Amino acid sequence: MNLLFSKEKQEAEISRQAMEACEHIISEMGAELHDDLIQRLSVFGLSLDRLERALPERAQAEALLVGMKGDFQEVIQSVRKISRKLLPVRTEDNSFGQGIALLCQNMERPGTGNVHFESTGVEGKLTALAETYLSRIVQELIHNAYKHSSAWHVWVRFSWLPELLTIEVEDDGTGFSKVPEFIAVLKRKHNTLKMRSEAIGAFIHYSQGKSGLLARVEYSIKERLSRDL
Repeated sequence: MNLLFSKEKQEAEISRQAMEACEHIISEMGAELHDDLIQRLSVFGLSLDRLERALPERAQAEALLVGMKGDFQEVIQSVRKISRKLLPVRTEDNSFGQGIALLCQNMERPGTGNVHFESTGVEGKLTALAETYLSRIVQELIHNAYKHSSAWHVWVRFSWLPELLTIEVEDDGTGFSKVPEFIAVLKRKHNTLKMRSEAIGAFIHYSQGKSGLLARVEYSIKERLSRDL
């Protein structure tokens, strides 16, 4: 029994260290995109404005510049969206729940993919590590729903109890013709979802939803807080 507990503890520690390394790389990439690339693109946009003013009054050139500026704004918005996904969800100005709501909004695909977020109960206090990993888990589950299940709608539901946070991510995808078989594969795989869950002591379960896959994450708030303090 002790050997089993020791093995589980060792696997959780390995998962924690691996996910910390991944999170550091992801955050650096997000910061670089946000602070460097977007700034450079903004400067380029100002150059386009100066070029437009310097050009002779030619309708064709003006039309071309208008198109270029429109395309350029789309590039900025696209890069900004990517950087928001890479950077940690939580900021000083919002709560964890508000950050998840923003994440869901940023991951929507207009016309092809809608993400619906709802939260019930009183939001509890989580450690910074738990907030980061739980947000990454939600992010990956939404991404998988689009990529593998061809989902049109994804529902993200948070249920807060005094000592337990339950997260459900459910899709209406039809990409999985045999959901039970896919669930069996997920249970066997030691992927980043499982590693992030293990690193913070959370549990992730998969089951058949109403029309697609339902992933349920359970995280014990009181136990983890007391352990980390």
